[in-house]
Amino acid sequence: MHAAVGFDQRPGERIHHTGALRPEGAIVVTNRRLVVNTEAETVSIPYENVREINTESFDWMLAIISGAMALFGIYSLRMYDLLGLVFILTGAWSIRRTYHHRNRLRIHTHSQAKPVEVFPVNVENLYVEVQPAISRFRRQSEDQAALYVNSLNKGCEDDILER
Repeated sequence: MHAAVGFDQRPGERIHHTGALRPEGAIVVTNRRLVVNTEAETVSIPYENVREINTESFDWMLAIISGAMALFGIYSLRMYDLLGLVFILTGAWSIRRTYHHRNRLRIHTHSQAKPVEVFPVNVENLYVEVQPAISRFRRQSEDQAALYVNSLNKGCEDDILER
């Protein structure tokens, strides 16, 4: 288990998974929420606020286009030094950025327009833990709501029978 500094475990909360983030940080999967703890901040995302979670591996198309741009820059060096250098640097920067954004986990929420993006060390293990935890939470919430509605209906029936 990775240490999740700044994680405040609430009463009745169980930890299902703790994983490391790149370059630093940790993500904690509990029975009620996701906690993303980075160097800059700690973000708590309750499951009732999660709309969708998806993963993105390496973007090969962008990497190929970036490599082609860098190769075009090398080819252009013979004719236009500065322009060729700009293409090489832009292509290299784009490849580096694409590699850095590999294995991204995006958490879309109801309250934010932009998704929360994290870069776990092992995205497959984290995704396998997060999906069932959210499903369990939603199932429990639906069961509690159904029990509540049934108790309200039962109360109404009892009032009608008393009259």
